Amino acid sequence: MAENTDQFLTYIDDIVWQFGIHVQDSNCCHGMSYADIRALKEVSSECDCSMQNIAQKLGFTKSGATRVVDRLERKGLAERRRSESDGRVCCVSPTAKGREALKEIHGNAHAKMDDIVEKIDEPMRQIILTALGRFLGATKK
Repeated sequence: MAENTDQFLTYIDDIVWQFGIHVQDSNCCHGMSYADIRALKEVSSECDCSMQNIAQKLGFTKSGATRVVDRLERKGLAERRRSESDGRVCCVSPTAKGREALKEIHGNAHAKMDDIVEKIDEPMRQIILTALGRFLGATKK
C-alpha cells in the first residue's frame, strides 16, 4: 500500500461528503441525484450528446446512462431526439428547465466554494489547485 493512502481516502471521502447533495437545500437540486446532475452537465456541454457519450463520460453502461436520461426526461430537464447527422443515433439535450436548474446548482456550489476559498490565503490556493490538478490527472492515467 502506498504511503498516506488512508489519509487520501479519508480526505476525499470528507470532501465528497461536504459537497454532497444532502447538504444542499432540498429545492436546489430539483430532485436530481449527483449522477443526474453530472449527466445533465455532459449533455449541456455537447451539441449532439449520444447515449454512448454519456455512458463513456460517466463510466456507466449504456443502459445505466439510459436510466439516468429517463429520470431527467420525467422531470422535464432533458429530451431525446434523433441526431441530425445520423438518424440512427439518439441524442440528448437539456430543456430550458434543465439549463436553468444547472445554472442554479452551479450558482449554489460557486457561492459555497467562494466562502471556503476566501478563508485560504492566495499562495496556498495556488498550491491546492496545483495539487488537485495533479491528483485528478493521476486518476485518469
